[in-house]
Amino acid sequence: MSDQFKLLFSPLQIGPMTVPNRIVVPGHYPSFNDPDGLPGDRHIAYWESKAKGGVGMICTGVTPVHSSVGAAVMLFPHAVEKMRKAAQAIQKHGTKFLVQLWHGGVSTANDTAGRQAWAPSAISRGAGMVAHEMTRDEIQDVIRGFAMSAAACKKAGCDGIELHGAHNYLICQFMSPLSNHRTDEYGGSLEKRMHFPLELIEAVRNAVGKDFVVGIRFNGDEFQPGGYTIEDMKIMAKMMANTGKLDYLNVSTGYLLTIAPMYFPPGHSVYLAAQIKEVVDIPVCCIGRINDPVQAEKILESHQADLVAMNRATICDPELPRKAKEGRLEEIRKCLACSEGCWQRVSSQHTLGATCAYNPVVGKENIPGWLDLIPTPNPKKVMVIGGGPAGMEAARVAASRGHKVSLWEKGPELGGLLLTAAKAPGRSDLLEVPRYQKHQMKILNVDVHLDTEVTPEMVLEQKPNVVIVATGSFPRKPFDIIGTDQPNVVDVRDVLNETVEVGQNVLIVDSQRFLHGLTVADFLAEKGKTVEVIFSDLEPASDAENITKMALLQRLYNAGVKLTPSTRLKRIEGNTVTVALVYTEAERIIENVDTIVLSFGGVENNKLYYALRGKVPELYSIGDCKGVRKLLWASSDGATIGRMI
Repeated sequence: MSDQFKLLFSPLQIGPMTVPNRIVVPGHYPSFNDPDGLPGDRHIAYWESKAKGGVGMICTGVTPVHSSVGAAVMLFPHAVEKMRKAAQAIQKHGTKFLVQLWHGGVSTANDTAGRQAWAPSAISRGAGMVAHEMTRDEIQDVIRGFAMSAAACKKAGCDGIELHGAHNYLICQFMSPLSNHRTDEYGGSLEKRMHFPLELIEAVRNAVGKDFVVGIRFNGDEFQPGGYTIEDMKIMAKMMANTGKLDYLNVSTGYLLTIAPMYFPPGHSVYLAAQIKEVVDIPVCCIGRINDPVQAEKILESHQADLVAMNRATICDPELPRKAKEGRLEEIRKCLACSEGCWQRVSSQHTLGATCAYNPVVGKENIPGWLDLIPTPNPKKVMVIGGGPAGMEAARVAASRGHKVSLWEKGPELGGLLLTAAKAPGRSDLLEVPRYQKHQMKILNVDVHLDTEVTPEMVLEQKPNVVIVATGSFPRKPFDIIGTDQPNVVDVRDVLNETVEVGQNVLIVDSQRFLHGLTVADFLAEKGKTVEVIFSDLEPASDAENITKMALLQRLYNAGVKLTPSTRLKRIEGNTVTVALVYTEAERIIENVDTIVLSFGGVENNKLYYALRGKVPELYSIGDCKGVRKLLWASSDGATIGRMI
């Protein structure tokens, strides 16, 4: 074992439980539960991959405790047996297993569910439904739901429970002056606002006894006007710890930092846990884009926390602990904080379930051949053409299975369009993908050829058994708009690559629903350009991951970038641009535009693929060559083909 991580891989006593190391998979919801809201085979396989990878503790995602949020699922007749199955699958690897108990309060308000949310006060979630203000009897009923659910978790053989008091859910709403406007014993002063969580903690402890772990997760700071601050939470955390009925505290954070995008630095919220640790004498867990075991060790060394939550880090690479322990740091697949595979799919596309933008195994752990690759019984000579994310992943998987693989790239380095996208401000983490893949090519003995544009004749000379074409895409230009062939009209790719000159006054025409146009606006604004972005939708980047988009919009507004919705490009005449309102065709003339930047997506570069059809034994196209999409689908294409051949 590497002696680099003396603290990270040391055991820790948490109440009656000893965790084998300090790496925690915190509660999160990958949308893998069975229809009854309880874990089935798919969810268990997802958790077990992390236990096999060596994490110290796993906490489930939100587990409802009351009918006002759907159902108290742990009170179903079959719940104990199903949760026991999950616990045993995880515990057999030495990992501890906790269940996160939850009531969403106003955050469960949903018109389509046909029920009204319960909350401390008659508040709304944004412009949504107004919550029902809970009566004293209803408060007691919810507390009983927490206590009975905790007892069921103990009966199932779990190691403990965690009360979810963070992220604007019910417990947090009682704590916060922003959401608790009550005038009885449950609201008003800080002490009164703490009445509910303290009463809840006592009820749960009474239900499970002393030999079962009870923890709580809360925001160290809400980062909202009118909400509580870290100074408030230091008082509240001390009140909770001083009850003697909690075994640990999990310090999360509010607003954009809850699932922070790559615009925020690694470890952004660890200081909150450090301040809480100063006032309590029970173990404290921290969060905040911790994706590197070296970073985690430093947090423990500096006494900022006792446990380190590594959620997206262990989604991206569930083997992170084992690789770190064995000193294989370069083999760790580090999380990008793009959230496009995990959070976006759960928050906006529930039926799909979580995955990872460059670890497509996530969500498929129980499908044979995905978590554990099946060695090929018939090694083949495989030629992969194109060194972007799709090509690199196909080469990696095929070589890992025992095929003899060569990878051909026309540019000077591997990475494809990620090399371009990473040049925008705050997006350099995208370079992690080629960093990881280049190391994989090395250890798997993939024969990499750079600065080589492959022709059909070259392929035939190589005599491969399998050809995988991953040649990416070309920028798309609109064919029906006058003036797009002018020299002052350029593509977003060329702007980021700085192969074109951009004037002072810039108009970006963004016809895509992702981040391309906005990240280029950020790039140009940082250089002092005056920028307007027009887009035909009601909102920019409507299909982008929402928290990333919020952080990027904050940057753009602060930089003075003008964002103009429901507007399309009509024509370009020199430095004069005519645009039109989508719904009325009312025109607007924009004068003195130095540079027009087009963000119209790409067109498949599939000429080589079609030239090779019928000329090689096996032929596949993947990535943008097959259809211009996001990183997630390029990685998935490569992973799938690498397993098929």
